[in-house]
Amino acid sequence: MEIRYKLYPYPVLAYYSDDYKDGSFDTTIDLQKDGYNIRIDFMASLTNVGLKKLIQDGQAQYVYHLECAQTGFREVVTTEKVSESRVLSDKKICGKLQICPFIVATQDIAGYSNPGFHDDYSGATFEIEAGCVLAVGKQVNATITKEIEDLANTPSVFSIIRNADPLVTHMIVGIDGQKIVVKLPLNDYYSYKQLAKAPITQPVLNAITIIPALTYALEELKCRSIEEREELSECGWYRTVRKSLLTKFDVDIESDDFNQQNMVVLAQRLINDPLAEAFKVLCEGFGTIGGDDE
Repeated sequence: MEIRYKLYPYPVLAYYSDDYKDGSFDTTIDLQKDGYNIRIDFMASLTNVGLKKLIQDGQAQYVYHLECAQTGFREVVTTEKVSESRVLSDKKICGKLQICPFIVATQDIAGYSNPGFHDDYSGATFEIEAGCVLAVGKQVNATITKEIEDLANTPSVFSIIRNADPLVTHMIVGIDGQKIVVKLPLNDYYSYKQLAKAPITQPVLNAITIIPALTYALEELKCRSIEEREELSECGWYRTVRKSLLTKFDVDIESDDFNQQNMVVLAQRLINDPLAEAFKVLCEGFGTIGGDDE
């Protein structure tokens, strides 16, 4: 969506219009990485008293229209607050993200007038319907650059191998080598390899295999002293995980603060939270089983 110069059948407060002689509407929009997600902070600056009162009375709201043409993503953020924030998954956006700010009527407004109107509208009143634009701010375009999709796709971190011992029926995880080694029972290993051929199954495999293995690795680190953790710095997986935690989540493995983290949550965040996508794949791929929820 692009903001274009547009004529309305009533006065609109806009940077490209002289419908108002008093007041302005502007926004500050800040984007920053939040792990694998994008955090957007909105800050509105409105100096027109009449429009401020409409928002205070619940007759209007700040509206931010978000759109990414490359992914087809569209979302509308509505709020009566001057400041607002949203966190978006980077799975939803890539390339140019367009953010268009407005003030929009939330209900019909009969006989609308504003002391800030241009003199040409002096004494005039207007019938405003719910959904009508009352003010337009400057559009913000942000470029979102994709990084590595998730840690599970980094070959230097995990190694899935088979356990040749037929008596072992459970997964075993080792962390003392260059990679986190996930050793699967023979049949499970071949099932994993077969499923891995279809990219759509990756979130499921991550959820049932990679996350438990990474949780184990993080819990093992938590049980060790900082000096013992540093001894693993020669391991490629350790360096990669430490760098990801530090740059994306501001968590340093080699600090006491690491011990305060929830390792189950941390593992999921590092793998870009595959659980929701995994459930979606299972439901859409195999159908929903069960009756009404209780």
